[in-house]
Amino acid sequence: MLRIEQLHVSYGGIQAVRDVSLEVNEGEVVTLIGSNGAGKTTTLNAICGITPSRGTIQYRGVELQGKATHQIVREGIVMVPEGRRVFPKLTVAVNLLMGAYARKISKASLQKEMEEIYHLFPRLAERKNQMAGTMSGGEQQMLAIGRALMAKPSLLMLDEPSMGLAPIIVKDIYETIRRIKGQGITILLVEQNASMALSVADRGYVLENGEIRLHDTAQNLREQDKVKRAYLGR
Repeated sequence: MLRIEQLHVSYGGIQAVRDVSLEVNEGEVVTLIGSNGAGKTTTLNAICGITPSRGTIQYRGVELQGKATHQIVREGIVMVPEGRRVFPKLTVAVNLLMGAYARKISKASLQKEMEEIYHLFPRLAERKNQMAGTMSGGEQQMLAIGRALMAKPSLLMLDEPSMGLAPIIVKDIYETIRRIKGQGITILLVEQNASMALSVADRGYVLENGEIRLHDTAQNLREQDKVKRAYLGR
């Protein structure tokens, strides 16, 4: 579905990502784990066309390099960015509608899809007329994911969905990720919280200093001593 080969990204004279190759198959949850500054977000930004890069990024056989971000969204790739970035002065309902801006869809279908998001996130239904900026961090994360789902992605990319959230909220977010996976949506997940990421993923890649050091099934990565010591606190 998504295939990246020999990806290189530089900022000035600093090479942030070096020779990264990875793939995501349809229906999978694949996670990129690593410490802060390892190159995880840079990789997602390259896929979205935000960050200039060298290498090959193919999605369903279509080369994404050189495409604008809005064209990549139309290919079915949608990212929930780190820090959520909801529209703080717009209501929950309007934020969700913004997710469907690039789609041609009837009013009835749009309303039906919003109800599906409210079913997935009941808290958003309770706050649909509330300004997004007045919500808690966890609620904003739910909104950001809901807004992305309104774009009807075939590949959903999540950048640090647990960052800054209380453990009980993180548990809720990851339960939702499992439910999204159950709907058949492919997910590429970037996380520093390796334990949570590997609990939901099928496969994982470990990024260190811009390079992939390990790649295996999520279960096997959880059992590797290096991963245990560096990322799982064991």
